[in-house]
Amino acid sequence: MKFSKLHSLIHSFVSEHIETLEEIDVEYKELALKSGIEKWGRVPALGCEPTFISDLADAVIESLPYVGAMAVSNLEARQVPLLIFSTI
Repeated sequence: MKFSKLHSLIHSFVSEHIETLEEIDVEYKELALKSGIEKWGRVPALGCEPTFISDLADAVIESLPYVGAMAVSNLEARQVPLLIFSTI
């Protein structure tokens, strides 16, 4: 079976990275065109898509049952004066 169209989906990245973009958009595209692919494309990373960010935040909150307590503890910790201890 011969393909003439190809879309690349990079599922392991959630944002665009210059190294990846160079490798995929330039090097792999060149290889694909040399291999007979006539139409090449890449599916964009999810990046800052609002629905993705919201779902990601929900997943983090759901996985941390004590996130509320942690947030309060962190706030309290930031309000405590910094004490510098020296070793003897």
